[in-house]
Amino acid sequence: MSDQNIDQPITSDLFKHLVALAALELSEEEAEYLRRELNNQMKAIEELEAIPLSEETPITSHGVPYSPQITPEARPDEWIACPNPEEIIAQAPDAKDGYVIVPDIPHTELE
Repeated sequence: MSDQNIDQPITSDLFKHLVALAALELSEEEAEYLRRELNNQMKAIEELEAIPLSEETPITSHGVPYSPQITPEARPDEWIACPNPEEIIAQAPDAKDGYVIVPDIPHTELE
């Protein structure tokens, strides 16, 4: 994108297509607001892409390079029992023998 100057990279038609793919229901006002916000995000990305970086700059997925010297040690995986499970289970609408009872959800095939 940095080699293109795009004022509105997400057109109304493209946005309608994306909304249909995502199966969203949006009012006209919501759709236009989201389309404008997405275009603002695209402009911000273009501005970031325009920042000159040297070839020596390593690519990272975050702002802090966690080298082995500064990476915190993983905490031990310890099981800690809940001190009051009966109080928590008592808050459920339906429970039996320490288990929460949930309604049966019938299985349907997706087409």
